[in-house]
Amino acid sequence: MKKCLPLLTALTIATAASAQDVSFGERIFQSKADCKFCHGESGDGNGDPQSTGQPENLRISILKRADMIDVIACGRPGTEMPRFDKDAYGARNCYGMSAERLGKDMPPEPLSTTLTPREIEAVVDYVMAIFVIK
Repeated sequence: MKKCLPLLTALTIATAASAQDVSFGERIFQSKADCKFCHGESGDGNGDPQSTGQPENLRISILKRADMIDVIACGRPGTEMPRFDKDAYGARNCYGMSAERLGKDMPPEPLSTTLTPREIEAVVDYVMAIFVIK
């Protein structure tokens, strides 16, 4: 019941995302994309001790939804935040930069798998509804 309570609370205040999208996003965050490995199960940035880099504490994020979609799709150049869109820096314009221009600062591919645009949006809806303190 403890795990269900935050989800129920978030679902009542989540106006932009449907309950189905938030639930779908949770499954991707926790399992498919394995975001919890770096960001932690509760999004506080305290993931697995073996994770690389300095993962963001999603609870204090000031990113807007569209910006968070870009970060997940394109990663963060020069950091360990991977790019989850298979077309990032190719068919998808990421921050107005090409893979050639980024060189060694190119965000890595995910350790798990790439995500579809719908999956990326669902992860963002989950993060915004559950973790981001408004």
